[in-house]
Amino acid sequence: MRKYSIANTTREERAERLAQAEAINSLGAKPVAPEDQVLFQRHIDGELEIEEVGQMLINKYQKSPKALND
Repeated sequence: MRKYSIANTTREERAERLAQAEAINSLGAKPVAPEDQVLFQRHIDGELEIEEVGQMLINKYQKSPKALND
């Protein structure tokens, strides 16, 4: 993932990579939630590494053990 780090990419490259991911996502997945788009924009703007965004999304969508038992 180092080659995708903020230090190794330009803002334009990060934006293009996100546009490609959104295009693939549109082929069958749910649309990206607006609050998730904010996280991706923070990556494009150089505020968060993509690994940080990924972990934040995992944490957000991961079900707690209590929720699995309900």
